[in-house]
Amino acid sequence: MITTREFGPVTQFTMGRLFGGKPVYTMACYYVDGLLIDSGPAHVAEEIPAALAPYPVRTVVNTHHHEDHIGNNAILQQQFGTGPALAHPLAVPRISDPTSWIARLLPYQHFAWGSPPASAAAAIPDQLTVGRHRYAVIHTPGHSDDHICLLEPDEGWLFTGDLFLSERTELMRSDEDAGQILASLRRLLDYEFKTIFCGSGRVVEDGRRALATKVEFWEHLATEACRLRAQGREPEEIRQALLGEESTLHSLTGGDFGKIHLINSLLRCFYRS
Repeated sequence: MITTREFGPVTQFTMGRLFGGKPVYTMACYYVDGLLIDSGPAHVAEEIPAALAPYPVRTVVNTHHHEDHIGNNAILQQQFGTGPALAHPLAVPRISDPTSWIARLLPYQHFAWGSPPASAAAAIPDQLTVGRHRYAVIHTPGHSDDHICLLEPDEGWLFTGDLFLSERTELMRSDEDAGQILASLRRLLDYEFKTIFCGSGRVVEDGRRALATKVEFWEHLATEACRLRAQGREPEEIRQALLGEESTLHSLTGGDFGKIHLINSLLRCFYRS
């Protein structure tokens, strides 16, 4: 499934596998004047040529190496002649040879997004110009160590990949680092921007306020988690007290997405016994 939506000169492609007629864990790619930010999951590869035919993609940027963001690099290179996907240097070998990490994918990841084929990749510069737009490339680790965001300062656009998600994010993957995510979010607040284009598909007009709200929420959560830990409370008790029961995603992903991972990561980063 691929659907499109226009936000002025920015086109959003929402992509996801259909199961029982309903989309399974969609993600979003963005097109602006020749630039495609992320290429989506391999499960929609057959739809890519028709969906992108009206859009002259010249350059592909991957915000990070995860399977739902690089799955169609190869078909774009073969059928659109886009050349190597641009990504953080840490992501380049992972995109070029996914066999180094896809064996670690969990069943839900294979089901939702599939295994990405190998594709050409090259290190992205600190500044990137495509068409009429110039982008600052900002390294923002935490969701993954090779995560980047793109800022178009003249338009106030910030493309955040999987870093932001929402103002009140309560779930984390087991391999994410909350301390690094907080540091990356604070780094973004050093820049001026208006609109956040998120890899989840959310487009937030008052993006700066929303991002600052997430920072404040996680900082408060970290303070409270550390306070309860100092009282001898165990992480599961802290999760229950501060965030309540786990969501259905915890069981659907075999425990990979969970509130407990956020609590544990905050404690690892900030608790001092």
